[in-house]
Parts: sequence; structure tokens; C-alpha cells
Amino acid sequence: MGSLFDIAAHKAACQHGRVTRKQLLEAGIDHNKIRRWIADGRLRRVHRGVFAVGHTAPSVRADYMAAVLACGEGAVLSHWAAAYVMHLVRGTPPPGVVTVPTTACRRRPGIVIHRVKTLPVLDGALVDNIPITAVTRILLDLAPGTSPSRLARLCHEAWVRHDVTPRMVEACIGRNPRKPGAAKLRRALGTDVTLSMLERGFLKLLAQHKLPAPRTNIDHHGDKVDCHWPRLDLTIELLSFRYHATRSGFDNDVARRRRSGHVAYTYGDVFERGPATIADLRPRLAGVTARAAPPPPAPAPPC
Repeated sequence: MGSLFDIAAHKAACQHGRVTRKQLLEAGIDHNKIRRWIADGRLRRVHRGVFAVGHTAPSVRADYMAAVLACGEGAVLSHWAAAYVMHLVRGTPPPGVVTVPTTACRRRPGIVIHRVKTLPVLDGALVDNIPITAVTRILLDLAPGTSPSRLARLCHEAWVRHDVTPRMVEACIGRNPRKPGAAKLRRALGTDVTLSMLERGFLKLLAQHKLPAPRTNIDHHGDKVDCHWPRLDLTIELLSFRYHATRSGFDNDVARRRRSGHVAYTYGDVFERGPATIADLRPRLAGVTARAAPPPPAPAPPC
């Protein structure tokens, strides 16, 4: 059997290098030994009752884990911090945000705490050993304070990355009937989004030649498709190397197009061979009344 510090280090290794005083005591490590380890640097205080074990290397997940541990039993990472861990947003990591199933006045410096009476079991998950809200609950939590366009992008990422469907979101709303933002979230689920310069360039090309604009990034027979004209049942995919940089990603997209017989255009077709692309499109879009293409969405604000 290893030393007491080995036991502490093993526990912390399962929690991104973080451990609580309560966990140390439960492992048989007394208060005096904890004080000595703090004095000699083997434990470094991160939050009240939460320590980094053996190192001070920065880590976003370790910071999030420490925030959850600091908030006690039942606490989960939530809101923008949870969205970051679940890859719904990118960029600078948001500060730690934690939801706790209690209305007690609990405060922890450096942590944003949301208190709820209860947190349904289905609204929680464990990701990389961090207790976290489920993706559907993340969307519902963020809906009230998020712009409609950004909320639509979050819903799109939830679909693409985690197979989150409107039915799953409705189930989450049903579990939380008093949560605000439900109507706004429902609208966002059915809103078209434009995700890339290639898509914006394609819509601009259509508008310049007075061709009808499509629905963009919508569900069509179980697939997320780039551009779709419902009246013609015509789907067009826009292929960019940036979004197919892995073999599996490219293979999945090819397989999806093979299932549906979709037409595809590339970056060069849109930005370098526009006239030829328009010539190819005109007969495909014959008979559809032109409408103005929607303007590109404003850049999302930083988290």
C-alpha cells in the first residue's frame, strides 16, 4: 500500500489534479497532515476546502473541476462553462459557472453560482469526469440571455456534435416547466443559420443573380444539410477543406451526399468560378420565385 500522499494523489488524479478537504479526511488523512502538506507546497489551496495536489500547472478542466468541488454535493458545471466543455462554443474559456441544487446562500469567490431547488437526473451528465449539465439543459439555461441568432447557432452545434433533436429539447423543457426562455429556444430550433464564409458567399452569389435563396443548415430527413429548396426538394452541399480536415469527417459527408444524391459546390465554385456555377444552378432552380437572401449573421460576441 502506498503512502498517505500517494492515496491523496491517486484521488486527485481522477479529478484533474484537484481534491477536497472532505475527501482527504475520508481517506484517513488528518487535519495536521493536511496543514503540513499545505505548508510544504504539496497541497495548494484553489478554493475554500479544495486543493491542487503536487503541481500548479494551469488547466481549464482542472479549474472547472475545482469550481464544482468547491460548491459541494450535487453541484454541476453549467451555462457558458458547460457549453465550452461540450464544444458548443470556442475561443477563450468562460469563467467557472456552477449550478447547485439548493437555495442556501452559498458563495465562492471567483465562481458564478446558480441555485435551483432541484436538478432532474436527466439534466445532468459526467463528461471527462466533471459533473456537468446535459446539452439540452445547457441550451435551456442559456436561452433567456442569448441573442436569437447565437442561440440558433448553439442549437445547430448541439445537433451536429451531440445529436440533440427538438424532441430531446422538448423533453428538457417538460422537466423544467417554470424555466424562462422555452418559447425563444423553440424558435431557435427552427431558425436557419449561416456558419461559414463559404455559405455567406454562396448566398451573396445567388442574390447578385436574383436566384432564390435556400433554407440553410436545416434538418432534412434526418440529415443536417447546408442548403435546401423545399419546393424543389433540391439540396446543395458546400464543401470546404476547413470543415473536412479529417478522413472520417470527409467520409461522413460523402456518405450523406450519396444517400441523398445532393449536388455539391466547392470554395472555388463559389468564389472563383461563379458564372459557371450560376449557369449550372439556373436550370435547377427554374420555376422558383426569387426572394432576397438573408443577410449574414452578425459575429457572435465573445463568451
